[in-house]
Amino acid sequence: MPQPYIELRERRELGTIISDSFTFIRINRRLLWNVLIKTSGVFFLLSVALAGLYQYMNASSWMVSDPLTLLLVVFLLMFSSILFYSSIAAAIYSFMQYYIDTKGDVQEEVVIQEARSKIGHVIVLSIISAFIMFFALILFIIPGIYVAIPLALVLPVFCFRKIGIMESIQAAFKLVSGYWWITFGTLLVVYIVFMVISFVFQLPSTIYLGVKTFFSATGGNGELSGDFIYLILATVSSASSNLLSVIVVICIGLIYLDLDEEKNRTGIKAKLEELG
Repeated sequence: MPQPYIELRERRELGTIISDSFTFIRINRRLLWNVLIKTSGVFFLLSVALAGLYQYMNASSWMVSDPLTLLLVVFLLMFSSILFYSSIAAAIYSFMQYYIDTKGDVQEEVVIQEARSKIGHVIVLSIISAFIMFFALILFIIPGIYVAIPLALVLPVFCFRKIGIMESIQAAFKLVSGYWWITFGTLLVVYIVFMVISFVFQLPSTIYLGVKTFFSATGGNGELSGDFIYLILATVSSASSNLLSVIVVICIGLIYLDLDEEKNRTGIKAKLEELG
């Protein structure tokens, strides 16, 4: 039985962007997860392992005994997060583009090959975007917020349009021009939904930490050092947040396609070419 096809290149309201993201995952869950495992699985495991190491060092008071090592782990954790996010962005946007081109007839190996060819460039683009954000925030909060919105769309611009790194940054700013506020509002709601769902997965470790703190305050044993239950719960929470970022990446892809359709009528032009 053929899978239902969902049109990606079209104008969408905020609620539709979020609901269609879940629908897209549901329709393509097997192929999509296979692609993600084969392109981003190593980066996911690296990120989770470093998150667990950070939780262990933080619980063991390494900040006091060896702050330089802790700072190194924090840096590696941040870098591994960039690697993971970049790899899933390359995989998902390659998948979405191929899904559009073939009307849903996605070939796993083709998408994997395309994604792997983009990962290096996407990582570089993510690092450049992070530096731009850093310097924008140095110039006060407002410039940082303004720059953050087009930079959020840089990766789908690069992957969908297949242009250079600097051209992608310029194109992202041009794409958002005139639609900054509506893009800001849409991204804000998407991230709020993501944070709420992430908080649900973080509840077990948060509750456990609260109980341990209570017993510590009442004279019991509240020491987290060597507490593998807390470390496991905290690491699982971090892994869940990484997996949930897949939804955010798809939402951002749909936001890009929505803006591109609004400004460039890409989907309509493609349909007209098909007709004649």
